[in-house]
Amino acid sequence: MHAIRAWLPAAAALATLLSEVPPVPAQQSLRIGAGDTLTISGFVSATMYTNRALFGGFGQGQNAEWAAQNGPSTAPVFTDGEIRNTRLGFGFHGAAVMGAWAPRAAVEVDFFAPPDLPPPFQDEQPRLRLRLAYADLTNGATTIRIGQGWAPFFGEVPVSLTHIAFPLGYGSAGMVGWRFPGVFVFQEFVPGSPGAVQVQLAALKGSGPARAGSDAANNIGTGEASGRPQLEARLNLAHRTTNFAWSGYAVGHVAWMDTSGTADGGHYLSQWGAEVGANLAPGRLTLHGNGYYGRGLGPQFGYITQMGDIVGWGAWGQAGYDFTPHWSLWLFYGGEQPDVARFQRDTGLVLLRQQNHVSNAMVRFRAGRYALGLEYFRADTRWSTGLRTAEQVSLSATYTI
Repeated sequence: MHAIRAWLPAAAALATLLSEVPPVPAQQSLRIGAGDTLTISGFVSATMYTNRALFGGFGQGQNAEWAAQNGPSTAPVFTDGEIRNTRLGFGFHGAAVMGAWAPRAAVEVDFFAPPDLPPPFQDEQPRLRLRLAYADLTNGATTIRIGQGWAPFFGEVPVSLTHIAFPLGYGSAGMVGWRFPGVFVFQEFVPGSPGAVQVQLAALKGSGPARAGSDAANNIGTGEASGRPQLEARLNLAHRTTNFAWSGYAVGHVAWMDTSGTADGGHYLSQWGAEVGANLAPGRLTLHGNGYYGRGLGPQFGYITQMGDIVGWGAWGQAGYDFTPHWSLWLFYGGEQPDVARFQRDTGLVLLRQQNHVSNAMVRFRAGRYALGLEYFRADTRWSTGLRTAEQVSLSATYTI
C-alpha cells in the first residue's frame, strides 16, 4: 500500500491539469496517389512501476504475468520504468482493381524483441519487433488474407494501460491465442445493419517447441515437423443500439505436433481447443471476458504457457464503469487450471506451474488521445514447489496516434 500512496499525488495532479482537454479521433490517413491511402496508427506508451517480489516467465513491468518460482529469500521491492508497449501500425488501402475487389496490407511493430539488455544504459534502448504483416484482397464482405495475423483463437482483450502487448491474464489466466503466418478468410453477413455476423476460417503454420539437436539449430518446432497446419474456425456475432451494445464469439481449434521432430517415427500429438467470449456494454458499464478448454494448447499460450500433453481450462472476466467521460474504474480477475493429476498419470511427470490467479484494478483517466492509468496487479501462482505471490503498482500514460 505504501507504493500505491507514493503514486497517487502525481496521478491526481496530472489528471487535474488535463481534465478540460476535449476528445479527438485517432489514426491519421494520407493519400499516396492513384486513390490509395496510408493509415498510420499506434500509440506511445510509458510505465513507471513498483514491484513487490518477482514475476516469472515473460518478465517484469509491462509483460508481468505470473509469480516467479525462485527469487531472493525475502520478497524484494524495486521501482523501474519502460516504454516497450509503444506501437506503430501502417495500413495500406488500395483502389479497386477487379470490380469491387481491392488490395490492402498492414504492418505493425512494437519494442518487445528479445533479449532484454542489461543496465545501465542498454535497458533504456528496447529493440524493435515485427508483430503483424499481411496482404488482403477484399470486396468488403469477403476478405482473403495471406501473411502473419492474429489466430481466430485470440479473442476478447482485457482493458489495461500497463499490460497491452501482454494483456492481463495472457498466457497466465484464461487469455490465449497467438499470431501466425497463414491463410485467412473472413466472410461478413448483413453488412451495414445494426447486427453483424462474421465467419473466420484460418489455416496457420504449425507451432510447438523444438527438439534438441538439428531441429533446435534450424528453428524447426514439433508443430512444423508434423507437416500439418493448425486449423481454426470462428463465429462472431454483434449488435448495437443507442444505449446497448453486445458482441460474442465461439471458436474451435485443431492442430498436431510430431513429438519425434523431423526424425523418423511420426509420433503425433493431437491438439484441440474451444473458446467462447462476450462483451456487454449497457450504457456506461462494460462486462466482458472469455473461457477456453482444450488439450495441448501450449503453443496458443494455454495452461500458464506450458507445452506438452496437457488438458485444462482457463477463464477471465472484467468489469468497467465510466463515471464521467474522463474517469473510469476497471476490475479484472482470471484463473488458469491445468489438469495436474491427469498430466502426471499420463506422462509420469510433475507439472511445474499448476495453477495461477491474476487480479487487477485500474483507475483510468482519458482526455482525447491521452490516457493515464493507475493500476494494482497481483499474481498468485501455485508451483510444484509451493505457492508464490507477486504484486505490482504502476502508473502508465498513453498517447494514441
